Amino acid sequence: MQKKSAVEKRLDWLHDQWVEFAQKPQARLLRWVVEPDEVRMVEAWLKKEGDEQAGECPDLFLRFDVPFEQPEAYGFALREALLSLVEESGEQVPVGDPKPGQSGTAAFLSACSALQRQYADDFEVLALVLVPARVSSMKAWRQWLWEALDSLNSPQVRMVVLDDAEARVLEPMAQQEAQRVWTAVAALDVLGALREVAQQAGQSNVPGARYRELLALLAGAAQRGDLMQVQRLGNEAVDVASAEGWHALTVAAHWAVAGSLLVAGKPQNAAERYQQAEAAAAEAEAGGQAHGAELRLKTRLALGSALIAGQQLSSAALVYEDTVPLARKLTDSHLELECWRMASFCHESLRALDEAWATGQQAWALGQTLESRARATSTLPYVAETLVRLSFARQGADAARRMESEADSLLGQDWRTHLQASGGQTT
Repeated sequence: MQKKSAVEKRLDWLHDQWVEFAQKPQARLLRWVVEPDEVRMVEAWLKKEGDEQAGECPDLFLRFDVPFEQPEAYGFALREALLSLVEESGEQVPVGDPKPGQSGTAAFLSACSALQRQYADDFEVLALVLVPARVSSMKAWRQWLWEALDSLNSPQVRMVVLDDAEARVLEPMAQQEAQRVWTAVAALDVLGALREVAQQAGQSNVPGARYRELLALLAGAAQRGDLMQVQRLGNEAVDVASAEGWHALTVAAHWAVAGSLLVAGKPQNAAERYQQAEAAAAEAEAGGQAHGAELRLKTRLALGSALIAGQQLSSAALVYEDTVPLARKLTDSHLELECWRMASFCHESLRALDEAWATGQQAWALGQTLESRARATSTLPYVAETLVRLSFARQGADAARRMESEADSLLGQDWRTHLQASGGQTT
């Protein structure tokens, strides 16, 4: 039998923790306590289990990254996300409409129960993995989970959440409800895994093995904050990948270094790395590789963020505007809208109000062409807020009211509930 890799062994640990939770009849909420460097591995396991072919558990995992911004709206937003998943699957599931006066939490869990009943013969547990992209208030988040926990009556529908090992926001819940809230400490020893991967890869002279070794060592150096080592290892990984013509892996190595530089507060150096990554992505695109254009698009968005972090707002605005044709070529309306929105953000920050208005209007016009569900998951509410603000600055209160009325018509009068309290930069 082939020996399992360090990563495979840790995925098995997560599998065992889930099985232990799933076998507890009173448990409803799995609180996975994770270190920051363990999140990606837990997410990888959840993604694997969410795949019909790769998953090993007899359970269905549905992942929801809907931002938690307004407690009363969160459940309804989750319900919409669930309906979108069902629609994408092409299945017909009679989830019904929310009852008059029903809370968003109850409406979401009722729809989940209907889905579970529909497929009761196909899977044992419906696991609702809640990983909000943003949380406006940890206290409100915990209160929402309390409400949801009280509504989870069937052991066939359960929730999974990640709790930061340092903050331990859900500790009070776990102490008060030890049977219904089951705590699993991931304890994946990611650095140990990286050392194992590097040691195993170092035993081979094959370029792919050497590249994996370098990336593992780079991740360890990043954890220690050793920037000189990060850049040295990154350069060597780039050399290995470039020599083999692996453009995507060249891009990945540049991204790894750039990310470490950003965390270390060196946005200008990070921007230079992203520019090198874009050059590698452009080579892939020129060579006819299907992923080349997508890599270049994502790299340019990352470059824009690095330029903003370095207060190079004029350059960032130009990057975003010049990226629009690429997003359009890939028919990625969400990212095209983001390009216009972020260009507007940069211009407004520079007090170039006419340019901010023009680019904001481009985002608004594009948002109007989206289908209602696509619009609901876009950043169009931020565009609306920006345009209301710009209308007031450029033409006064009447113009701002007209723009607000237009936003109410398109997005509904509660559109501001979808805004992040801090105002919302990107991407």
